[in-house]
Amino acid sequence: MLIDMHAHTSGISECCLGDAETILKVAKENGIDGIVLTNHYQKSYLKNGTPAELAKRYTDEYRMTKRLGEKIGVTVIYGMEVTMHRHDNSHLLIYGLSESFTEEFPEVYDMTQKELYTLVKSRGGLLIQAHPFRKGYYPLDPRFLDGYELSSHPLYGTSAYDDVTALALKHGALLTTGADYHYDVAYRPYCGALLPDTVKDPKSLVEALVSADPITLSLHEPENRVKYLVTYDRKDGTVKKEENE
Repeated sequence: MLIDMHAHTSGISECCLGDAETILKVAKENGIDGIVLTNHYQKSYLKNGTPAELAKRYTDEYRMTKRLGEKIGVTVIYGMEVTMHRHDNSHLLIYGLSESFTEEFPEVYDMTQKELYTLVKSRGGLLIQAHPFRKGYYPLDPRFLDGYELSSHPLYGTSAYDDVTALALKHGALLTTGADYHYDVAYRPYCGALLPDTVKDPKSLVEALVSADPITLSLHEPENRVKYLVTYDRKDGTVKKEENE
């Protein structure tokens, strides 16, 4: 199944233009079998309440989206995209943890990278840097990351394929990709990780990502709108990209 590893809904992510139902229907129409719902989680959203209230709104949005996904036929897995205020607002994706993590630690946006990584790893999760070479961003400390994202977001020009894959290979890190979809562009990217049909929840997602070596990704390159299959082998230190017709 194809799981887009980076998706948003307007119920939480203020920059997203599509509500949960719209996001899911568009995903299904474009051949996406599942999404990891990685809504923005950032300090600026506190204008609407306390950290605990933000965490509750965040997890409620996921639960509602998951229920809709069951009706529409799209798997919805819990995730987070945390804006790291101590690291120039870099974006870190959290995979493998449930809603209880957010509810227990509602102020993760105020942590250092090392603090967040240590916490996420202690709970069995993964920490991936989103779009590390997008304008205004830069790669963070590789000691406190599990991997890097190839971005298929159409508005930002390029996935930075060469730079991101070189970084992942250098550090033996995981590689993922996602549309970072906000319902704000002319087309819905066909992208994500090709994983077993048994991936239905955060735990099985992490198990699949870690054990998949090589892993096959569907990359929808923003630069030319061409779809590619990327085969990445951490063990052998190789990566290959070919057009996916």
